[in-house]
Amino acid sequence: MERLEYAKRFRRSLTHEAQQLRDEVAEREADAAEVERLRGEGLPVLTAEEVAAADEVLRIERLLNAEGEPVPEEEWPSVPGARVHVVKEWVYPEDEYDESEDDTDYEADDYEPAEPYRQYVPVWVVTDLDASGLRRRGGVSGGASSGSTADEDAGESEEEAEARREERRRVIAYNKAWASAETVRREWLAGFVARKTAPKGAEALICEAVVTGHHSLSKAMDHRHPMLFTLLGIPAPTGYYGAGQDECRKITTKATTPKAATMTTLAAVVAAWEATTGKHSWRNPSAWDARVLGALVEWGYQPSEVECILLGEEPEPDADTEGEANADEASDSAA
Repeated sequence: MERLEYAKRFRRSLTHEAQQLRDEVAEREADAAEVERLRGEGLPVLTAEEVAAADEVLRIERLLNAEGEPVPEEEWPSVPGARVHVVKEWVYPEDEYDESEDDTDYEADDYEPAEPYRQYVPVWVVTDLDASGLRRRGGVSGGASSGSTADEDAGESEEEAEARREERRRVIAYNKAWASAETVRREWLAGFVARKTAPKGAEALICEAVVTGHHSLSKAMDHRHPMLFTLLGIPAPTGYYGAGQDECRKITTKATTPKAATMTTLAAVVAAWEATTGKHSWRNPSAWDARVLGALVEWGYQPSEVECILLGEEPEPDADTEGEANADEASDSAA
């Protein structure tokens, strides 16, 4: 309720704020379920509350024993006070594109690597370095500040290290915010493309997309508008390259008036743009991103804070969002 009241007070989108809250709840529930699953396997797993309350959470793999040697992996569970911390680490799928293949269903210029995703990883840690009998690399035993990482800041000034951590927190927070915004935006677009008539200014956007041959539209045309099918609630055709021509023709035959034809074409242009958006969009916004999102705003869409980056507006720092990012950063990079 505090988050919603805050959003209302500063005229931020309640729809976006509510979706972020739902996503955060779902993530916490998934995290807790993974903890319980591993506990069911007999592992001494730390809960999120225990992690937050700990002064430090240090990976055993990055520590040394009394002889100054790394602890063998098979001995990690027997380290005094050893626990398991469930972290979420990024996985970057390998680039599977092979230029030697001539029978692929896509052009090299259109190929896009799979989006990285996060997966749960159980990590053996200690929360009391002195009691564990281990020490940090470099000869330091206990008494270090909370959240410090072994070797991570080597060679960095404190200002550089803090700038790096701040950028990491920003990326984590904005990536989460973008994922939530995408859910809201696509729900709104599903209603928008179902309109009977196009809004004011639609013809100019269509003209620009078609005449300039924007990549997003040409790509969508090559692949028979999969995002348009998604937004219209129609199963997207699959199979051979170019599948869906008949289905696309059915969509056009329903546009029996000039107004309907204009709206259908606008829907295709907007859907094509939407298909090219992703977490990369807020990091590298283009002029076309600003053009299309700006038009959607004129037509009634209320963008989230992170989407406003596409319009040249940097979001204001939000304590709640930063708190979520800090917790994520601690989970990702526990030392």
